[in-house]
Amino acid sequence: MDRPPRSALYDWSMAIAALWLSGGIMLDDWYHFHATVETFFEPAHALLYAGLFATFAFTGIAALAGHRQGYAWRNALPQGYGVTVLGLAVFLAGGLADMVKHSLWGFEQAFDALLSPTHLAIGAGMFLTMAGPIRAFFVRRDRPCTLREQLPLVLCAASMMELIHWGMQFIFLSQAERMDAPVVWYSTAHWTLTLLTLLYDKEGLGLLAVIVQSLLLAGFLIYFARRVRLAFGSVTVLFVVGNVFIAAAQSNYVPQFAAVVVASVAAGLAADAFQLRPGNQSSRRWAVAGFCVPALYWSVLLAMLAGTMGGIWWSPDVIAGSILFAGLAGIAANALAGPFPATEADAG
Repeated sequence: MDRPPRSALYDWSMAIAALWLSGGIMLDDWYHFHATVETFFEPAHALLYAGLFATFAFTGIAALAGHRQGYAWRNALPQGYGVTVLGLAVFLAGGLADMVKHSLWGFEQAFDALLSPTHLAIGAGMFLTMAGPIRAFFVRRDRPCTLREQLPLVLCAASMMELIHWGMQFIFLSQAERMDAPVVWYSTAHWTLTLLTLLYDKEGLGLLAVIVQSLLLAGFLIYFARRVRLAFGSVTVLFVVGNVFIAAAQSNYVPQFAAVVVASVAAGLAADAFQLRPGNQSSRRWAVAGFCVPALYWSVLLAMLAGTMGGIWWSPDVIAGSILFAGLAGIAANALAGPFPATEADAG
């Protein structure tokens, strides 16, 4: 063996670091939208970069342990973790560039903060860093089957989901609540056309949120279920942890946050109940799961918003059609996944 054997301690350390990083970047996101950022050395950045330091420390300790076992430095980490080293380098480079950029040109606010190239580099580095534990899991021959043993994999996957949410946060919430309804005023033909355009745009963004979030839920479910014999409860943990940070950052009201959590639990339990497994199971079973899981998520979410946020402004046709679109997006994700890997061992 040209690399040291896996370390359960290192796997768990990296899972915790992944949550630390994804939570830190969501706090930074919230901070940029709710406070005037005037210095690089602010609380949200402190949490985020403390997570980076912890990730470097965990990886350095694991590499040192491997080197002391007689492995060369380039092979001192367990198999699969090479991408983590690359991710840490990208993260560090993006962070340094971000500090220089802020020192020279000030701080971004609102949408500019999301599209900042240095912020995107930081996100890319985090994504690669989190990929290490997942790759390490896939190359294992002794795939664990219990929820507890699979948690490092699940938590890293959930942190990846949070990062994708971070990059597409403007279409996370549907804004279907009645309080977010666009104003409709038919005083003149000119204003009628303008307001109808705004109405269509807002309905379109809501539908886009439904489609994108459905693709994410179904995509993560199908990708991992085709490669790992997931224990019951794994998908529920994946969906809840994968949505909770972005929900906290984007929700302005407790019922909005609660609606995302409850819908994630419902969709996760439904996905777990399907018991999707690697191998040539019935294609119909996978297609039905692909439809039902995101459709249930949006059904529960919209029902929760209707009951706790004073109703929703979408018409019955828009509600029903959006739920149908959610299911179709899940079917599309399943179809695009392609054929099953030959064996579970080859799935990585």
